[in-house]
Amino acid sequence: MVIIRRTGNEWARHWNAGDLDNVVGAYASDAVYLPPHHQAVHGRDAIRRYLQGPLRHGVTGLAFDVTWIKQESNIAWDVGTYHMSMPQNDGTKMEDHGKYLTVWKRMGAKWLIIADAWSSDLAPSN
Repeated sequence: MVIIRRTGNEWARHWNAGDLDNVVGAYASDAVYLPPHHQAVHGRDAIRRYLQGPLRHGVTGLAFDVTWIKQESNIAWDVGTYHMSMPQNDGTKMEDHGKYLTVWKRMGAKWLIIADAWSSDLAPSN
């Protein structure tokens, strides 16, 4: 599924460029976003509002490493790992890494994200 891999890499490139419109444009209008330590975020508009926070905070350096992609008819899912940098209050950066699961649906000629979940491999800070 070259298109899924390419679209995921474009998502990270748009994120790192601060291009929230194209990041959110990868989601279906009724998508669900499942970030760690937060309730589910339903719908493209709510996902946009949620993602404004980490983008404004300076989360960058996002990269995905796809482990595998599977497809059944018009649904595909990819599993992999991520890495990103998060600025800290003392001016340093914390490196985060973890895993993700993204579910895609072909809608016309496009594949859009319908469910997106991720979690850090790092222990939660108190």
